[in-house]
Amino acid sequence: MGLHRILRYMKWRNLPMPKKMDMYRILSLILAVAVVILSLWSLAYPGDHILFKFSQFFLGLMFLFSGFSELKANRKTYAIISFSVSLFSILVFITTLLSRKG
Repeated sequence: MGLHRILRYMKWRNLPMPKKMDMYRILSLILAVAVVILSLWSLAYPGDHILFKFSQFFLGLMFLFSGFSELKANRKTYAIISFSVSLFSILVFITTLLSRKG
């Protein structure tokens, strides 16, 4: 059974059609999954601090792509908030990466 038959059946039965997702939203979801995996992994191994840093970096990238998606949808206030959170998160990543421990 092909995809076009499934979609035609869904339309005929008045079932909800899947929404078309743009590239930024897909990247944002992929980065969200990476953040969750890295966060769970850093909880499993609490002595490894590099996982926290990269989780913070991927979180910043997730907010960056989320901001692009919001900007594309003409929601400028949410886009500005997402860009500012992304900037703050990436700056925290850079400063913790460059700082020395004792």
